[in-house]
Amino acid sequence: MKPAKILMLAALLSVLPACSALTRSDRLVVVPPPPVLRKADSMLLERCIGPVDLGSKPLTQSQLERLWITDRERLLSCARRHLALIDFYADRDAGLEGTTTGKAK
Repeated sequence: MKPAKILMLAALLSVLPACSALTRSDRLVVVPPPPVLRKADSMLLERCIGPVDLGSKPLTQSQLERLWITDRERLLSCARRHLALIDFYADRDAGLEGTTTGKAK
């Protein structure tokens, strides 16, 4: 009786590896989720404020300096917003391509 048990155990052990060959998981293809096309923040899409209207009357030096400062602030905020929008699209496109740009989100 003992040889029959050993023979049955050996037969069972020889069958198990054959089953594992039928269920190989190394060729399992996992479909990635569809890409998500994020939209830019609405603040980045706002139009820039144009230059200050100087009017037609003569201006004093202090008025000119104040208006120049306002113009400069508008120009810098517009440039920063456009650069942020460029970075957003570069980061989004790199994410869709599966690469990274190294910029923080």
